[in-house]
Amino acid sequence: MRWGTAVFSLLLILVGSITAWYVVHHPEVRIIQIALGIFGYTYGSLLGIFLLGMLTRTRGSDSGNIIAMAAGFFVIALLTELIPLPSGWQQYVPEIAFPWRVTIGTLVTFTVGFCFRKRRLPMR
Repeated sequence: MRWGTAVFSLLLILVGSITAWYVVHHPEVRIIQIALGIFGYTYGSLLGIFLLGMLTRTRGSDSGNIIAMAAGFFVIALLTELIPLPSGWQQYVPEIAFPWRVTIGTLVTFTVGFCFRKRRLPMR
């Protein structure tokens, strides 16, 4: 999971650098909307993995945690139409407010991650 943490931190550095560059070149844009948008998409996945480790005695496998985080992000991306849906499906997707993005992302990540948890090893 160390490599996953390093990749995620590099991704955050990249997003932060691009955001800073964009705000400097477009002063009419406020950074708070960008930061809250990024937070809404990513925090649910991070919180889901954290709760998985806190509420279960096993933290799950590394690959299972990555799949769970991707599933949480993917569901939120679909619900907020970051990933475009076919035109017939849009009527079935509810519009969700910002706090629900985090909640739904957390629940999806926790549920998927729970399916991949490690077996508990006996103590010696």
